[in-house]
Amino acid sequence: MARFMAALALAYMFDGRMDEAGMQCDSAPKTGSLEAARRMAMRHIEAFVQTFSDQQSLSVAATSWAPAALAQVAEAARIHEAGHLRCSGAEVGRFVVMLRNGSTVLKSCAAFALLQFTMPGGRHAMHHASLLHKAVAGRVLRAAAAAATAPLQAKVFARIVLRNLEHYPAEAM
Repeated sequence: MARFMAALALAYMFDGRMDEAGMQCDSAPKTGSLEAARRMAMRHIEAFVQTFSDQQSLSVAATSWAPAALAQVAEAARIHEAGHLRCSGAEVGRFVVMLRNGSTVLKSCAAFALLQFTMPGGRHAMHHASLLHKAVAGRVLRAAAAAATAPLQAKVFARIVLRNLEHYPAEAM
């Protein structure tokens, strides 16, 4: 759970919003060190997501989209304690933006986080599903699942999140 929270914190710090907010360093040496920190953060995030990604299971799930294959990937990726976390609408929106516009690493991280937050049986899964429905995230999730250039993890995790959202239809919320 601590590694999950650390990966999310790194994703938040380096998702590109620092540049938008004008927080980029003015001098070349500092900019270089910031970029080096960003590269290291991306490696750590990628390594974390990889620990929950069996390539063979992901490949099977991506080629068939069969419920059993998706369930196998979801169960292998599940962090039970993550079901106790509760995100705000802004946080869920940020994950959706990362999934749509982020680097390949951030797309995988965002899809992985949304997977954790929408797993059926999670304490706040209905709340997170409601936020995703309000954010009209289905389009972004479908696009990520179908994108030819998206990382395999992001594609499969996005597809599982879509499946999870079916447990909580928008009309019922």
